[in-house]
Amino acid sequence: MLGADDLGRLEANLAALRRRIAAACAVCGRDPDGVRLVAVTKYAGASYAAALLTLGQLDLGENRVQHLLELAASLEGRALPPARWHLVGHLQRNKARKVAGLLHALHSLDDLDLARRLDAARPPDLQPLVAFVQVRLAEDEGRSGVEAQAVADLVRGLGGLTRVVPAGLMGLPPQGTPEEARPHFRGLRALAARVRQETPLGGELSMGMTADLEVAIAEGATVVRVGRALLEGLTPEALR
Repeated sequence: MLGADDLGRLEANLAALRRRIAAACAVCGRDPDGVRLVAVTKYAGASYAAALLTLGQLDLGENRVQHLLELAASLEGRALPPARWHLVGHLQRNKARKVAGLLHALHSLDDLDLARRLDAARPPDLQPLVAFVQVRLAEDEGRSGVEAQAVADLVRGLGGLTRVVPAGLMGLPPQGTPEEARPHFRGLRALAARVRQETPLGGELSMGMTADLEVAIAEGATVVRVGRALLEGLTPEALR
């Protein structure tokens, strides 16, 4: 487990982050309870994830399937609150079965066949998997995601599934300042509103990270995915 100093820093970072979210909501007249924080545990170890759980941060996000599986296994059996695992990185089809029973949410759905595999492998005693369709916001060949014009067709296909629910959209703006990200967030919100009129898409928007979460909240984010802001001041030992 984390030492007392690192645990104290992490607790302070988490409180400061929640204050940022509340302040951003106040500026635009939103209820802070309408914005969920997903703490991204990328590159961190089981002690860090366990500390977040003890501090009441149950929504944990991972970029890589293998690290997700290792973290979940290392926490299993401990006297900790159960984590709600979010995969925020790309998921390959051949790994769908490995995480279908573990994930609470997938933030990077970009393929109907992947959704069908998750649907088939999702245990019936679990709540349906929360899925965010990832929309490609930048002309970067390395970025995953669905082109905007293809989102509605994908969501219509998801409407035939029972164990995967299309909760909303997710987007990663190109690198830049928070204000440069604003039109991308605004465009994602507008796209979601249009698609929602003709498909079973839910009203969630997963967008915003450490640097631009205030702008994302102003533009309608209901989920922010934050890692770096939680790591400030922690020693390297805290991340093992």
